Parts: sequence; structure tokens; C-alpha cells
Amino acid sequence: MDDDAGDASPPPAAAGVGATAAQSRDMAASPTSSRSVTETVNGSHRFVIQGYSLAKGMGMRTNSLLFVHLNLTEVTDTILLKYGRGYKRFFRRTALETSDFLKDDCLKINCTVGVVVSTIDYSRPHSILVPDSDIGYHFGTLLDNHEGVDVVLNVGGERFHAHKLVLAARSTVFRSKFFDDEDGEKNEPGENDDVQEIVIDDMEPKVFKAMLHFIYRDTLVDDNELGGSSSEGSIFDTLAAKLLAAADKYDLARLRLLCESYLCKAISVATVASTLALADRHRAMELKAVCLKFAAENLSAVIRTEGFDYLKDNCPSLQSEILRTLAGCEEECSSGGKSQSVWGQLSDGGDTSGRRVRPRT
Repeated sequence: MDDDAGDASPPPAAAGVGATAAQSRDMAASPTSSRSVTETVNGSHRFVIQGYSLAKGMGMRTNSLLFVHLNLTEVTDTILLKYGRGYKRFFRRTALETSDFLKDDCLKINCTVGVVVSTIDYSRPHSILVPDSDIGYHFGTLLDNHEGVDVVLNVGGERFHAHKLVLAARSTVFRSKFFDDEDGEKNEPGENDDVQEIVIDDMEPKVFKAMLHFIYRDTLVDDNELGGSSSEGSIFDTLAAKLLAAADKYDLARLRLLCESYLCKAISVATVASTLALADRHRAMELKAVCLKFAAENLSAVIRTEGFDYLKDNCPSLQSEILRTLAGCEEECSSGGKSQSVWGQLSDGGDTSGRRVRPRT
């Protein structure tokens, strides 16, 4: 008698069937789904005839008919000329010319079309999660470990080790400094293998360190290092303001925007005028636009700040820009509109509400 006769293990075929059943249960545990979305997509076109009386009858014969109509066509088609009759009940020319639609010898035709579009989204049963880029971490480690450094930057007596290729890749100023000779000719990387030392005497070490942090990691330093909220008159002393100046000097466009975004969050009545002067000085156009709008919307309070007095003494053109922003456009300012009366009130010692403001002593 076979000793294995009592073994309860299923035969190979049965085991295969059991495995297939288990796989089927696993697949059933992950249901699929889909979603149908129907929406209307609107598009519009405006056709303006300026000087209708002059255009009337141009190019027309007595037996001709002129009309505006729509053609439904594929996106890839090119329409040069289409013939048709349009909608016969739309408008007769005689009725149009006596209607309210023709004003100041100008006819505006605005056409809006809505197309119903349906889409079906299918869920994907499997997906692979891709982590965020960590290239900044690896470049930052390269900076911290001083691996392969070939340049030393002496800033206020503090020495920073770096890599020419990294600095040159991020800043056109560094690229020109490292790889252009005095005659403007290009030098190939690696021609001078010795570690070069460069002295930078117009920047504080902490500012340069923060700039290096961005160059290698593509991020700002911690907020508590940037300076936090600033009191009136001290915005120029914050690390964020000095880093903005460094970004402008070394042509680091992304760093400039990061600094603008940070400084924008700290704008207040007390700081907006100083921040505006800072933005104008370092070509921070996004920040400047925000400051102009904020100052115009809160002008009656802003004109009482020391920052506004600073603009009056050092940047009078920025005061004018605030007033033009308040007025809405330069044309209204030059024609003696709202901003002109506001300027008159300010010059006469009043605020935008017509109240008298006691001069500072």
C-alpha cells in the first residue's frame, strides 16, 4: 500500500485551479470605474464696423445680398469662402439702420455659440507613483561636502567653496566671470585646474550663503532666516530684500520671483511704500504691480507713513505711478481726471477724502 495515499494535498491540476481562483478573487477586489461628463463649451466672436455710414454700399451691387452667418466645420478645415443665405428672418438693413443697435455710426455684432461636449474618463486599475524630484538634495549635498570644488568665493572674509559649472549654469554673470577672458573670448572648462579664489566685496556673507543655497537647491532658506515681518522703514534691512538685490545682480530670475512672493505676503500700510521703492530699484515687476495696487486702494492711510515721505524725497516718479494706478490709466491722469484732483489734494496737505492732514515735523 502507498504510504502517501492519505495525503490531503490536491493533485497538480487541482492546485492550479485553486491558484486561478485566488487570482480571480484578487482581481475582483479592485473594481474599475468610469465617469461620463457632459458640458457646454462656449465660444464667441465680435465683429465691429466702425464708420458704418462710410462703409455702407462699398463693394456692393444693387442685386447683391450681404449677410453674416456661421459655418459648423471640423477644426482642421480651412475656410476661404462659403456661400449660403443665412437666416432669412434676422434683420433687414433698413430695420437695422433705424434700430438702437447702430450707435455713433458703429455696429457691433457679437456671436456666441455653445457646443455640447461629452467625455468619458476611465479609471486606471494600476498606477506607479513617481516621487518628487530630489536633484536639489543631491546638489546641496555636493555643496555641503565640498566634493569636486574648483572655486572659492571670499565674501567679507568668509570663504565659500563651490563649483564653477554649477554657478555658471545658473547665472549668466558667473558664466561670464568664469569662462570669458578679458578679451571676451570663451575659455573651455578645465583649462585652469587650480582652485580659483574670487573676492566679492559688495555682499554680506549671510546673503551670499542664502544665494548659494538657492543656486544648488532651487529653494529659499527658511522663513525665519529671511526676516519675518518687517516694521516700517526696515524692509531694506531684511535678508529677503538683500537676497532680491543679489538675484537682480546675478541674473537669477527664479530667485527674484521667490523673493517677490515672500515680500508680497508681508505688504502692509506701513511697509508698502518702502517695498515699492525696493521693487522698482531691483526690477521686481510683479511685486511692484502688487504694491501699486495696494497703495492706490489704501492711499489715505499710506500717505501718512514714513515710507510715503521717503518716496516723496527719493522716488517722486513712484508717487506719480501710485496716482496713475488710482486713476486707472495714464490718459485720465494727463487729462485732469480723478488722479489730478487727488494730486492736488496731496500737494495742498489733504488726503484722498478731502480731509486736511497735519504736516510732519
